Amino acid sequence: MTAFQSECYKALEKVPPGKVISYAGLAEMIGRPKAHRAVGSAMNKNPFAPKVPCHRVVKSNGEIGGFADDINVKIKRLHKEGVEVLDNKIVNFKSILFSES
Repeated sequence: MTAFQSECYKALEKVPPGKVISYAGLAEMIGRPKAHRAVGSAMNKNPFAPKVPCHRVVKSNGEIGGFADDINVKIKRLHKEGVEVLDNKIVNFKSILFSES
């Protein structure tokens, strides 16, 4: 595991159940605002899922985005946490978007 991946996983543990964060938001959270694609790659390689909840990382427009496993697994995990998904998009995206501030 790289130091970058470790940073991503550690930061992601702060996102509580029922909330989501964008790839760009997670990149900003670790102080690397231009690294949203690298964040996506780190999430794809997450060896600690679901303890490190990569299913909570979504696109900036509220779309689900990718998932290393079947995308339905990501949707099921989100539903289990009370996050509604319709047509592969988060319902009420802005209201459940995680922010550290």
